[in-house]
Amino acid sequence: MSTDIEKAQLEYLKKMGKFRVDRNHKILKSHELDELEKYGHLFEALSSGRLQPANPKQEQFIEVARLKKKPETFYEWIWFKYIRRKDIEAKKGHILDMNPMPDDDTFCSREMSKEVKNMMFKVTKENHNKYK
Repeated sequence: MSTDIEKAQLEYLKKMGKFRVDRNHKILKSHELDELEKYGHLFEALSSGRLQPANPKQEQFIEVARLKKKPETFYEWIWFKYIRRKDIEAKKGHILDMNPMPDDDTFCSREMSKEVKNMMFKVTKENHNKYK
């Protein structure tokens, strides 16, 4: 049996639609991303106080979202990962996706390194097949 609070939460989710994950998706597995897109608006509304919690699990979720408790459940973990990543990107976003490139006068270029790796993998694979 649904309470008025649960009904209000469901209506809110329908009204808001799919949650847009506006951070790098690298930290989330595909099923975590799916759940975040599905319930992210609810998580955000509970965290900010726009919606009231409907049960003790949601009250605990709010404590975790406000960093007063450590995450324990699946939904607490994915929201925790998301808000922590959001915080990190806000503070250090300019350096997160940097690819340091060596100067051109290095001993071995990136392309040379890839060629050596491919050659070594080929030799290893040939030897493995030879002694099967």
